[in-house]
Amino acid sequence: MFFSLPYLATVFVLILIQAMAAVPWVTTVFANRTLTLGEILRESFLPRTLLRVLVVGVVLAVVSLGLGQDRTTLETVGMWAGFLFQLQLIVDFFLLGFPLLMKVWPKGGAVAFAAFREGVRQPMFWVLFIFAFLALVVSLVVPYFTFGEDLVMVKDLGFDTMMLAAALFGAIAASQSISEEIEGRTAVTLMSKPVSRRQFLLGKFLGILLASLLMFALLGWVFEGLIPTKSWLDRLDPVPNPAWLTSTLASFNLPDPATDLLRGVGLWVDQTLQVLPGLVMTFSEVTVLLAVAVALATRTTMVVNLATVLAIYFLANVTPVLVQIGDEATAAAKAAHRVDAGAELLSFTAGLFNILLPDLDAFRIGPALVADIAVPAPYVLSVLFYGMLYTLIVLLLGLVLFEDRDLA
Repeated sequence: MFFSLPYLATVFVLILIQAMAAVPWVTTVFANRTLTLGEILRESFLPRTLLRVLVVGVVLAVVSLGLGQDRTTLETVGMWAGFLFQLQLIVDFFLLGFPLLMKVWPKGGAVAFAAFREGVRQPMFWVLFIFAFLALVVSLVVPYFTFGEDLVMVKDLGFDTMMLAAALFGAIAASQSISEEIEGRTAVTLMSKPVSRRQFLLGKFLGILLASLLMFALLGWVFEGLIPTKSWLDRLDPVPNPAWLTSTLASFNLPDPATDLLRGVGLWVDQTLQVLPGLVMTFSEVTVLLAVAVALATRTTMVVNLATVLAIYFLANVTPVLVQIGDEATAAAKAAHRVDAGAELLSFTAGLFNILLPDLDAFRIGPALVADIAVPAPYVLSVLFYGMLYTLIVLLLGLVLFEDRDLA
């Protein structure tokens, strides 16, 4: 029977999980007292929008459950449940993360929260988000002429779009927030609170980073929803269910309707796990570029800062090619028993850039997508460690530059 007790119990558990995840931000919406982060979100109408999304999702689920009893419908409802649950987890992370940060790091956390609030309130944040959102949606219908590999192009372009939007926002926000406060002598007032220069700079970096993370997480959530949409539009063959999902559902030994519903949730979890390595690697690149922008903001104006960050991004991408060209030219000159000063100069310059500039190729997920292979977890962790280490070195350099900066 469709409405069997195990099926109703499964639906009840899923609704209960959704309700528990919605408690933090629903409480923020209807709380009598104003919460700090809740105030920001209310001003941007985000919680009310989330509430509407949740209500619409519940209505769609009820209608789907009432009208459709086939496996495809139930799997779709299960994927929608996972889709909404992930959005709620993103919002919960920021609602609960800042109070915890305030307790662990009061002064720096206050600076980080102020920078985060300033970044999210800026129209630039939402303009870049909408632009990236539209770019992701348009990528579904653009013909790529790849002979059946359009989905790979959509994924590759999606990661690049999210990275560019978050990195551009971070660079502009760092230039405005740090450079303008230093030039406008606002930082002098803040230092008298007392807030040390280290707390000021690291707090600004963390706040802008979290604002970039919010944009990146929301775009990533949309991106994950567009992947199955692209498969449906291109009428691709369904991918076999992962082995872990099949074995897990078999161990539950539930009736078919309940199993189909949970299979949809599991398929969304599996898709999230497949996309997660690319998201981690891509946001590591955003973190590195943001650290460079923060360090430069202690000494340069916004225009110079943005130009320098763009130059570093360009040089870091072309450096591997220059290294290869320089090495090949030098080797050819040696084989011909002649001295090529231009080749040696190019090889030396490219090698110097290769040492000083970040290796942005390490953050690329494109080669794995083209080869259709899963990125090993150790490699993702190594890329994450490299990004954190490079970020730390750049921030230390920024602290050195800021310590000698005259704020008076």
